[in-house]
Amino acid sequence: MSLIESYDESKEIVKPEIFVGNAKKLPAIAIVCFKKELIDEIEQRDDFEEYSYINVCGDIIKIYKTAIDRKEVILYKTLMGGSAAVSMMEEMRCRGVEKFIFFGSCGQLTADLKKEAFIIPTKAYRDEGTSYHYIPLSDFVDIETYKKLVTIFDKNNIKYELTRTWTTDAVYKETEKKAENRINLGCKVVEMECASIMAVAKSRKIEVYQFLYIDDTLDGGIWDLRTLKEDRTDILEQCLEIALNIAKEI
Repeated sequence: MSLIESYDESKEIVKPEIFVGNAKKLPAIAIVCFKKELIDEIEQRDDFEEYSYINVCGDIIKIYKTAIDRKEVILYKTLMGGSAAVSMMEEMRCRGVEKFIFFGSCGQLTADLKKEAFIIPTKAYRDEGTSYHYIPLSDFVDIETYKKLVTIFDKNNIKYELTRTWTTDAVYKETEKKAENRINLGCKVVEMECASIMAVAKSRKIEVYQFLYIDDTLDGGIWDLRTLKEDRTDILEQCLEIALNIAKEI
């Protein structure tokens, strides 16, 4: 059996419900980030409180809670990559989370994206392994929540671009030929989680929202790190405010 034949509807043996046990129940909405810089900022804010934690291979990742329009919302930093992000999602889901709002960086593949616009993915190319265990075989996973994001971004006058995204789990094997192929399929950005988390959304019947900001570029076959290695606290704070606005509307 090959990787792309991994989808199987038989009963799971390893279950997150068993692993989390009686861990503290969580609110229904979670905001998920990838950067420690944002967590450092959150710890200085009065509107967030440390609420719980998740144990990831012995590392304790804190979960923070806030309230917005009478809704309780949590925030946590996930690990990079589809498999890791999904494992944490599954445990959070079993503790009560029903809606996830992800934001993170992506790489630009084409030169025609508007400067300073956020990216709202509409479909994700499945160049990773996790999604094939959750939904049947296809080249792309459709993102059912993107239209709701468009409505929220329009309402708040936030600049955005709609595009397909290329999800890969091999960041250092983004080759020239692959990039050209993905661009021909309509992908203007590349990242490492979208296809995986959206496959979980379909399989587990939960809502997952994702928007992205551009850090580096592969346009022209040359990797330009641009702001990838810089402190991005400013854009992360902006993303957090957008995510909180999304939480109001879902």
